[in-house]
Amino acid sequence: MRSHRDPEDLTTRARIRDAAIELIGTRGFEAASLRAIAQTAGVSPALIVHHFGDKNGLRAACDAHVTAMFTNEDGQTEDAAFTIESLRAALGAPDAYGPALDYLVRMLSEDSETADRIFDRILHGTQNVTRAQESAGVIRAQADPDGTALVLTLFGLAPLLLRRQFARALGEERLTPAVAARITLPTLELFTHGLYSDDSLLRAAEDMMRQDTAHPAPTDTGSTS
Repeated sequence: MRSHRDPEDLTTRARIRDAAIELIGTRGFEAASLRAIAQTAGVSPALIVHHFGDKNGLRAACDAHVTAMFTNEDGQTEDAAFTIESLRAALGAPDAYGPALDYLVRMLSEDSETADRIFDRILHGTQNVTRAQESAGVIRAQADPDGTALVLTLFGLAPLLLRRQFARALGEERLTPAVAARITLPTLELFTHGLYSDDSLLRAAEDMMRQDTAHPAPTDTGSTS
């Protein structure tokens, strides 16, 4: 995961971008006005237009910056973008990554192409990691590797999307490093040793799915009278 600071962060453009990330993350895109963003950044609304064209251009810059914060250092392509590991690392450093995490939650919660693109990148990164770990013998071979990667992605995103509830359930006001550490061992224990004492439920589900495939339900074509 890349550092939350880089040389550009000293520029006016970066101050505007960071202010937008903070306000959009806490208020949402529609509620975060250019005037409020300008006030937070200590600039005029006209200067935002000068640097970004309009609010959509500013949003695109914010999307790109937040995406880069959770991208592998050597990731120059879509294949190496988001990983669950980078998100977990950020959850352990809320002071440094809090605004970016808030913004990312907003991105993922929207019904938009941006949300779809970000989720696909996270999922694709998890698929790559899963394949590499299976090849290295770290994890067992999976009957449906892509399905497993999807489940792992959901597990990884849950503390991010529900971080307030995770913290509250553990007696904290926010998702602190202590909270992140508290859920680490149960997660690893679940994945390492499993939950059920035998595979009877798995075998029953496999049998049921085979039967459904062999004998699909008839399609209701409606009345022909």
